[in-house]
Amino acid sequence: MRHPRITVGLPVFNGAPYVARTIESVLAQTFEDFELIVSDNASTDDTESIVRTFEARDERVRYVRREENVGAAENFNGLVHEARGELFKWAAADDESAPDFLHDCVAALDAAGSACVLAFPRTRWIDAESQPIGDLAPPRWNGTRPSTRLASLWRDPRDTHLNKCSPVCGLIRKDILVDTGLIGSFGSSDKVTLVELALRGDWAEVPAPHFLRRVHAGSSLEANTNAAAVAAWFDPAAGERIPMPRVRLFRAYRAAIARAPLAASERVRCRAKLLRLLRREWRVLGGEYKRALKARLAG
Repeated sequence: MRHPRITVGLPVFNGAPYVARTIESVLAQTFEDFELIVSDNASTDDTESIVRTFEARDERVRYVRREENVGAAENFNGLVHEARGELFKWAAADDESAPDFLHDCVAALDAAGSACVLAFPRTRWIDAESQPIGDLAPPRWNGTRPSTRLASLWRDPRDTHLNKCSPVCGLIRKDILVDTGLIGSFGSSDKVTLVELALRGDWAEVPAPHFLRRVHAGSSLEANTNAAAVAAWFDPAAGERIPMPRVRLFRAYRAAIARAPLAASERVRCRAKLLRLLRREWRVLGGEYKRALKARLAG
């Protein structure tokens, strides 16, 4: 069986309101050499019947159902292991892709060569009715070596590609992606995935707003309003009584630098960038440790 060039992996849980629009936007791509795998995390709404309709209609669509909710992290990561394409893209079940998303990202990766591990377009926000409401405009991507790429990602908590993590839904070389820790079972772990990719190669930014990201009340960003809810969304079995999301994130950044294939001198530079970020964030980290200590003493 011939393998497609691209695998689009679509993780979903109770995605009936928007999943049909998401799938339609993938199937309408001008670049057609792809497979679409939908991993249903034990949905209890009409998600299965909606996706089955597309599966019967288009041989590129494959539906996989989990019998129990394993959490967002495992559902996202399972798609990578199911993928047959050399290039991989996650597609959120409530977002859409403009018709040239795959075409332009493939072209960008091919033009940049193997040193480029990720191609991603600009992001346009859309509303519940798929109408545009504005563009996300972080600085243009620029990075010549791992440490400078980290500096670009960590230089500002809002004006950076890590703010909304849109590039994680770009087109990624699968052999590089599987060498990372993928999506961790904790909040903001997609930031760590992007850091790991930046440590392994350059990125190519497509200047067109092909990623159509939906704003609605049921999105994971809107529905999970505190650290405990975010932790449970990523991993229902996590059971974090005292969530310390920022501390866990910093520990994951440190581990990412430790396991990345870097020259010794570049690893030192990357650790220096992390230390600079730590100095900027020490009050937040200290606050988490203080709250955790008080909770433990209280019992």
